[in-house]
Amino acid sequence: MADDVERHWPGRPVHELEERLTDRVEELALLTASLAERPANLVALGTEALAVAGLRSLLESEADLTAPLRLAGRALGAAGALLGTDAPLSVDLGGGTGPVTLPPLTTRPVGLSPRRLVQAAHAALASRDTAALELIAAVPIDRTTRQPDAASAAEAAYGLAHARGLQLLFRGDAAGNDLLLEAIRGCTDEGLHPAARDYALFVVSPEIELTLLHAQADAERFDQALRNALALHRRYWTEVEANPGEPQDSDPAGFVALGPLAWTALRHDLGLPVGVRSGYLPAAVVTGTTAP
Repeated sequence: MADDVERHWPGRPVHELEERLTDRVEELALLTASLAERPANLVALGTEALAVAGLRSLLESEADLTAPLRLAGRALGAAGALLGTDAPLSVDLGGGTGPVTLPPLTTRPVGLSPRRLVQAAHAALASRDTAALELIAAVPIDRTTRQPDAASAAEAAYGLAHARGLQLLFRGDAAGNDLLLEAIRGCTDEGLHPAARDYALFVVSPEIELTLLHAQADAERFDQALRNALALHRRYWTEVEANPGEPQDSDPAGFVALGPLAWTALRHDLGLPVGVRSGYLPAAVVTGTTAP
């Protein structure tokens, strides 16, 4: 059976993509080794781990994405959690190396944002990682904005509400759904920069819709929302240029639809049917049959 939404192939030769994967795997080891002295590198570590997951999904048939997704969730979650404590934080990043003790942060790490925390949450859900979810639940969301005491237009319109909404849900507070609805409305805010609006409409809004639908019994409605989210994901990474003249089809962030993947996996775990297939949704991740 053909996939409902076929995954795009980037405009790069396979050998170049394989080299990029090798380089990024090596970078993971270097960044991990640096954390005891440079805890701000957690953000780069989490970002690189997401890139590794995307490249592996594209290049390796039936790739096990558990390790990079778990690493991404824990690294980005720990970066945020450090903002809420004045004490060192001990975190097991996975991989069998044991816990690493992270010194306190004095300022927000470069690259940390509400959107990064949403990505961390999706990585944690897709890898079924409660440790990462606990870290994310402890993050002071307001301190993750790009500028101290001043949210960007995208953060104010939808980013903060999205991250706060997920955090409340992880804490067992159903009020998170109201914030998610607020975030969806913010995706059409007229004050958004065109690039931010494109990202909101093609990526963020569809994944929030899946968040709100994933536990509902209406399979047809969920599947339609999932098809729509994947089609928009493909369009964003193949047709939209966030920076004019710079195609995005080779960005590893586009090789896996992380938000749709997370909520599809969670729906599967709830015992609810999913009738949509796509290369953007690695089947082993959806079913949880990757390595523990």
